[in-house]
Amino acid sequence: MAQPAFACIAVDWGSSNRRAWALGQGGEILQQRADGKGLLAHADRNFAPSLAIFLADWLAAAPGIPVIMAGMVGSRMGWVEVPYLPAPLALTNLARHLRRAGEIGGSACWIVPGVSLDDAVQPEVMRGEECQMLGAILAGDMRSRLFVLPGTHSKWARVEDGRLLSFRTYLTGELFDLLSRSGTLAQLMAGDGEDAAAFARGVAASQDAQLLNRLFSVRSLALFNRLSGAAPRSYLSGLLVGTEMRDALAAWPVGLETGAVCIGSAAMIGRYGAAAAQVGLALRGFDNESILPRALHWIGCEAGLIGR
Repeated sequence: MAQPAFACIAVDWGSSNRRAWALGQGGEILQQRADGKGLLAHADRNFAPSLAIFLADWLAAAPGIPVIMAGMVGSRMGWVEVPYLPAPLALTNLARHLRRAGEIGGSACWIVPGVSLDDAVQPEVMRGEECQMLGAILAGDMRSRLFVLPGTHSKWARVEDGRLLSFRTYLTGELFDLLSRSGTLAQLMAGDGEDAAAFARGVAASQDAQLLNRLFSVRSLALFNRLSGAAPRSYLSGLLVGTEMRDALAAWPVGLETGAVCIGSAAMIGRYGAAAAQVGLALRGFDNESILPRALHWIGCEAGLIGR
């Protein structure tokens, strides 16, 4: 049987990694690939040649198909800086603001803008997460939800009737990485295993103390032989995730009544799901690889780049 024709290429291009999907006319994933050539690997700023090599066989198989990109590729350090759209924002309006970045192999490359939230105390920005939330909305009845998108910089967002009203950023993943790789706590991190009990203990410890004080308990509990092996790493993870979750729910307590939608990898959904169960939050998970490509395909259709 002949391979269905490619209708477009969807790309998630972040700071560290790059993912791409060749999509069919209905948005179905026909082929996919990924590499570690995120923006940080392009100090020479040769984005177009790099992408052309990454997608060469797909572009040859379907000359002229559009390439629709999301993520940090549209940031100041990316291929073309695409201005943020201000929140509140109807997520379906993303399709009206695509920016053409250039052309590779006869195919035009388009970037979806990110979203900003201006605030006198702490402005907020996102790039890529807005498309993931749109994907979840397109996948079902989730036009009014509290969303959590775990990652290096985790996002919590409040969406009502398909409009992104506000959001908050937490450096949970970045802080975990830094504390695990350098400093006094890093000396306690043994292996990459998971200790569910230690993770739960960390989530519990996030309830009644200031984070900067409680972080020292990773070291002190190990010194008193109450954490060992993989336990310190899992305890630290639980402490950080628990702190993030409790702060977001303090800002939006309605989440405890309505539940929240978690978009991420299977591992992240499992980790956040365990913490959510512990704090009384009902969490529904969506693998971002199952919804982001379809969201970019939908945006391409709405923008008139892909035939219906």
